[in-house]
Amino acid sequence: MRRLFEVLNTQLADHEYLAGDYSIADIANWSWVFGYKWSGVSIDGLDHLRRWMEVIGARPAVKRGKDVPTPTDMDEMIRKADEAKAKVQGMLV
Repeated sequence: MRRLFEVLNTQLADHEYLAGDYSIADIANWSWVFGYKWSGVSIDGLDHLRRWMEVIGARPAVKRGKDVPTPTDMDEMIRKADEAKAKVQGMLV
């Protein structure tokens, strides 16, 4: 997955958006890139990708979409997933 992030970062080095102007390419890709913390893959050093994520995430429609059904707190989701994983691993011992 890091390799995919690097490809996006390279494209975004020369373009504000993935296909030049804001398009469905940005909408579709932002949705899965946004969950990078969940995947456990770092985006450290991918400054163009980080900038793009912030720009897309600041759009009013994207903000509204993130709040359906409730706002997403990725850090909280990861914490809960880690707790569940530890609990299951404890059951298997």
